[in-house]
Amino acid sequence: MNLKHLLIATALCVTAMVPGCKKDEPKVEAPPAPAAEAAPAPAPVPEPASPTVAPPAPVTAAAASAGVNAQALVADGTHFQFVLKESAAAWKLQTERCTAEAKGDLTKQAKCLEDVAAEAGTEGIRFEKKGDAWTWTSYGVGKDGKEELYLAGPVTMLPAPADELHFQPAGAFVGIQAAAMGADKAPAAPLPPEKFTVVKARDAQTIEMVTAGPKGTLVYRKAK
Repeated sequence: MNLKHLLIATALCVTAMVPGCKKDEPKVEAPPAPAAEAAPAPAPVPEPASPTVAPPAPVTAAAASAGVNAQALVADGTHFQFVLKESAAAWKLQTERCTAEAKGDLTKQAKCLEDVAAEAGTEGIRFEKKGDAWTWTSYGVGKDGKEELYLAGPVTMLPAPADELHFQPAGAFVGIQAAAMGADKAPAAPLPPEKFTVVKARDAQTIEMVTAGPKGTLVYRKAK
C-alpha cells in the first residue's frame, strides 16, 4: 500500500526585550531602539519523498502451476478449448494475415480477427486414459455442428515434472489432418527419447502445448 506522509510546519516567534530606565537617574529620553531587522524567513523544509514501494513480483507460470498435477488435470477426457488471443505467436500470425487482407480497412481487419478468434474457440484437445494407455485428440466443429477429428491416436507418456506432460506418438493416427501430416502410419521405429511434445499446466484451468513450428506455444483452457 502506498503511504502518504503529512508534513506539519511550526512557526517560531522572536520577541525583542527593551531595557527600562532606573528610578533615581534623570529621565533621559531613551533613544529609539533601532528597528529590529526582520528575521529571515525560515528556509523551506523539503517534503520527504514518499517511500518507494517495489511492485509485486510477477507470478511466473511455474509458480502458478505449483501443486497442479498435469496428468490429473487432463485425465478423464477433459476438453480444453484453444485460446487464440493468449497464444502469442499464433495470434500474431493471424493479425498479420487479417491486416494484409484488410488493406488499411480497420473495420474489415477487426471483423477478420473477431471471426478467426471465434472459430479458434471451437477447436480443442483432450487426453483420455484407459488403464496405462493414453490417447491424444485434436478436434474442431464441422459445418454440421458436430465434432470433427483433426488428429487422434495413441501416445506414450514419458517421465516428466509433475506439472508437465511429455509424450510421443505410439501408433497410427486418424483424422482429417493425419495423412497430410504423415501421422496416418505408425512410426517405423521408436522415436528418440529427446523428441517429444510438451504440455504444461499453467494453472488448474489452463494448459500450454509447446510446438516447434511458427505457432509457438498454444494455450488451452478447460471447457465449461
